[in-house]
Amino acid sequence: MPSMLAQQGSNDLARLMRLERQAFAAKIRMTRALIGWSQTDLADKVGLTQRSVHKLESGETEPRRATVYVIEQLWREQGIEFEDLADGGFRVRASPALFDHAAEKPHAPQRGARSGDH
Repeated sequence: MPSMLAQQGSNDLARLMRLERQAFAAKIRMTRALIGWSQTDLADKVGLTQRSVHKLESGETEPRRATVYVIEQLWREQGIEFEDLADGGFRVRASPALFDHAAEKPHAPQRGARSGDH
C-alpha cells in the first residue's frame, strides 16, 4: 500500500511539473507576441540560442532556475507581470507603455525568418 501512495504522489508531482512547464511556455509565447520579438530576439536578450527558446516554448525542456530568473527579469523590465492563479492558470498585466511602444514599431516581414522563428 505505501508503494501505491508513493507512486500516486510521484505521478501528481510529475503532472504538476508538466503543467508548470506548459504554463511557463505559454507565458514566453505570449510575451514575445506582446513585445513583437522573434525567438532569436528573445534568445539574444537572455543569452540563449533560438533553439533553446523554441524548446522552452514547446514545453520540451525544463528551464533552469537561472534562465527563469533572467526571463522573468526581462518581463518586468518590459512592464509585463504575471499572477499565478489557484486553478493552475495565470493572469497577465502589461504596462500601457508597452502597447504605445509596440504601435510605433513597423510590422514589416522579416527577411530570412524561418517558420519556427516568430
